[in-house]
Amino acid sequence: MKSAVASIFALVTLLAVALPARAEPVPESYEALFERALESIAWDFHADWAFTETESGSDGDFVGRFDPRMPQDERWTLLSIDGRAPTAEESKQYAERKRGEPGDNDHEGDGEIDAMVEPGSLELVEETGDYWLLRFVPTEDGGDDDMGREVLERMNGTAKIVKQGHYLEYIDIRNTKPIRPKAGVKMKKFLTRITFGAAVEGGPIVMKSVDVAIKLSAFLVLRVDETQSVRLSDFEYAGDAG
Repeated sequence: MKSAVASIFALVTLLAVALPARAEPVPESYEALFERALESIAWDFHADWAFTETESGSDGDFVGRFDPRMPQDERWTLLSIDGRAPTAEESKQYAERKRGEPGDNDHEGDGEIDAMVEPGSLELVEETGDYWLLRFVPTEDGGDDDMGREVLERMNGTAKIVKQGHYLEYIDIRNTKPIRPKAGVKMKKFLTRITFGAAVEGGPIVMKSVDVAIKLSAFLVLRVDETQSVRLSDFEYAGDAG
């Protein structure tokens, strides 16, 4: 009996050595997760999708419709201002303003979003069966001076990546406490938040909203309290309008 047991043990040991071990999957870095999430977004959706854009801010609430099937100068139509029908002059000014914005192929892209994140700073905050929540150190152009560093040190950056479809649901940058970039200046609030989601059920992932807010005072004489938001909705596939 002992001999039989020893023989079986020796055989199992031999098989364990001879058979290749199952390789454990190498975890994807958070930087790679983030980059892949950006690649899932259709940044050029303006080429094939009509949509409604709602802008809210100190100038009022503007609701407009974009349609890539229309001639270049007629793609934007103002639907309402502060809930009322616009005048002919207001519609003209709106169309001129929208034509002066970046072209249909020049909208925010993954490179600009990627530039908001300090390389190597992504860390996991939470993981569930549905998403990864990451934090990062925000960065921006011109952030290498002393004032820029002081501001960025007070900012908190988070990004949520949805596992199904592997796309970025939002990126959020805000201050965690008041910022005093220099004497006499106090920034109480700073917020930049961009969200993404499906244009329609089963459709491409597109930008859905942008929120920007800032509240600061300077030398007790200047006060700024601004909030701007843009919402994209009512997407309609317009085909290849090129």
